[in-house]
Amino acid sequence: MKLPIEDRLREIYEELPRSERLLADIIIDFPGDLATHSISELVNRANTSNAAATRLIKRLGYKDFREIRKQARDAKAEGSPRYLHTFDHHAGDFQSEIKQHVDCDVQNLLRSFETLSEEMVGEITGCIEQARNIWVIGYGNSYMPAMYLRQQLIQLRPCVEILPQPGQAIEKDLSGLGERDLLVVVGFRRRREVIYKLMKYAQEVGTRVLYVTDHSEDKTAGLADWTLRCMVKSTSLFDSYIAAFSLLNYICASVSDRLGRAASDRLSKAERLHDIFSRIEDV
Repeated sequence: MKLPIEDRLREIYEELPRSERLLADIIIDFPGDLATHSISELVNRANTSNAAATRLIKRLGYKDFREIRKQARDAKAEGSPRYLHTFDHHAGDFQSEIKQHVDCDVQNLLRSFETLSEEMVGEITGCIEQARNIWVIGYGNSYMPAMYLRQQLIQLRPCVEILPQPGQAIEKDLSGLGERDLLVVVGFRRRREVIYKLMKYAQEVGTRVLYVTDHSEDKTAGLADWTLRCMVKSTSLFDSYIAAFSLLNYICASVSDRLGRAASDRLSKAERLHDIFSRIEDV
């Protein structure tokens, strides 16, 4: 497997003539543009020549620019932060950047919610209501929305746990997983192989699975009973999880509506405990 192109460029940077170094600077600073721009556009931005670009491509060991673009697109699809960083994000004034940022999040929200159906929401909320135990799993950046989901659901019903716990092996927690349980897996971008194995095991023991992921996932989604796809596109090098949190918020609100008085009673008990503990802390 080839090194990321920007790392390879750093290795040979001092050897490059000025005409090639101008293009190398553009690629090192904004490698994500390799996936979306033509070589001519990059050459013009670098104020160099097509001949210099051809020499640089050969020097790096690629057959042509298409091979570089494929490598860049693969890295971008996998969620590499370096390849989400583009020149266009820095090309406008402050107000333009803010508008671009907000517009991107709005589109993420619209595209994420358009995949929902009333039937799907009804099935998911029904399973959340009836499940004996709910296990919510998330690794890396996926742990944040997983924890958010758990914190909302635990206000509405008991027996909702987040995994993995610090210093614990998840196989011990999931050893009793069965048909009456629900496994919620949150997996964005660089998903761990353990997620596939967990969902495969859940399928084997008859556990229902809700999978919250992005639009790049295909392989693992086939193991889920329901898949919620959230757009995480961003104008910067960081993924945006606005749509994911909003979608989970909507699911939790729908669960609250479904549970009705039971959810209200549980929230009231939690508030009473909050008042008791607050008074204890004040003593």
